[in-house]
Amino acid sequence: MDCPEPLIDKLEASFRRFQQQRLANLPIVNPRLKVQAVGFRAWQGHCLGVLVTPWFMNLMLLPQAGGEWRERPPGSKVLHRFPSGSYEFIAGEEEGIGAYQMCSLFSPMSEFDSQALAVAIAEKVMQELMQEAGHAGDGAREGEPPGAGAGKSPERREQRPMSRRALLRGLLLRGEE
Repeated sequence: MDCPEPLIDKLEASFRRFQQQRLANLPIVNPRLKVQAVGFRAWQGHCLGVLVTPWFMNLMLLPQAGGEWRERPPGSKVLHRFPSGSYEFIAGEEEGIGAYQMCSLFSPMSEFDSQALAVAIAEKVMQELMQEAGHAGDGAREGEPPGAGAGKSPERREQRPMSRRALLRGLLLRGEE
């Protein structure tokens, strides 16, 4: 089951409005990028996808139509388990969409020189998120971000877990090969 298109449209419209009303002319905004929802799909009764904006890229969880998340105040944290591991999300609320949960991937977005690149990385994140930890030949440990073990010996992987930023930089580099 896919996420309802009106819900995704409201998400994009809400963050476009946020940009216009609160971030106009601020240097944190990358003028080469726009707000775009990428890869949203149903997941455990919620809508899961990546929101690309000119100032951040986040995994986003939205309640399905009629769902509410009033039990989590904005700023509270919740851990969600995916095939690739567990990730911490922060509860938020925005006029136009209501409550949501987000997991930061990139902020700021100054490293992205095009919308196409940002969308390609968002699509890859969604693909890797749903891969079992340690699959796809990357040697990642349980709970490590997808792709985290790429290019490391088993001993090296045990010593230093990879951050989300390092994971995504790795995805960027692999895309250039």
